[in-house]
Amino acid sequence: MALIPSAILVSLLALLLPLSVTTVIGTVILAMVQLILAWVLTTRAWPPQLALFGLKKPNRSWWRVLIVSAFTLGASLGGAQLYLMAVTALGLDFLVPPDLPDNLLLPGAFVIFTVIALAVVTPIAEEIFFRGFLLRGLVNRWGVAPGIIVSAAVFAGLHFQPPVIVPVFITGLLLGALYWQTGSLWPGIFVHAGQNLVATLSIILGL
Repeated sequence: MALIPSAILVSLLALLLPLSVTTVIGTVILAMVQLILAWVLTTRAWPPQLALFGLKKPNRSWWRVLIVSAFTLGASLGGAQLYLMAVTALGLDFLVPPDLPDNLLLPGAFVIFTVIALAVVTPIAEEIFFRGFLLRGLVNRWGVAPGIIVSAAVFAGLHFQPPVIVPVFITGLLLGALYWQTGSLWPGIFVHAGQNLVATLSIILGL
């Protein structure tokens, strides 16, 4: 629930600042809230015990991790495309995910800050909170499958926009399964970063 006021604050900033500036500032604010919550609601130890949140070496060989990570990224991107094709074919225009606006990016060389915010800061903070903290706690209470499903549902629900809830939920399921299979957040962080980077590059390249 503490993430909702932060999201409202970011929405208010969008009324006062250009979207490109709000994107970077909002990303940093939400990331800080997620990381602080994950820390406060666990051990509160300092320095933070990173391994407790899954920031450790995977329990599989590097080539297995590489294969499963590539599959996860492909399935996530493919799932989003299949969802888009399905709702378009059914004429459910209100469920078609909107295109990312061109003014999402900072101008000129400053675009690097947008890339860092979306493809570095967001994946690290969201994977630590939703997989390293929330999923781990839910699995301890309810078991693996319910934990992955509920954490993915929360992950999707906090994206607020109805057209993106289903594809984000699918991504949440895949990232949750990846974390549980590898025992590490790093593969999920790289997959999450890859997906966000693809979306960001699609704006930069005008695709």
